[in-house]
Amino acid sequence: MPLYDYKCDACATRFEVDHPMSAPPVKECPHCGAQQVRKVLTTGGISVRTRNIGSSSSPPPSCATGGCGGGMCGL
Repeated sequence: MPLYDYKCDACATRFEVDHPMSAPPVKECPHCGAQQVRKVLTTGGISVRTRNIGSSSSPPPSCATGGCGGGMCGL
């Protein structure tokens, strides 16, 4: 689901909302309730919901072990 950034012009609160592209934009600030909310242009993001299947004692991958796909991440 796409992740959208918003900013309230009334209280300057910035927040993120994940909702389908077909959903209408957010119109109310969750912090102050003002109707002065606008989308903020960003490079975009996708929220990913995962579920934990079993437990794992291994640490997450790191750049040193090649877990970043060629070292392109910011780890």
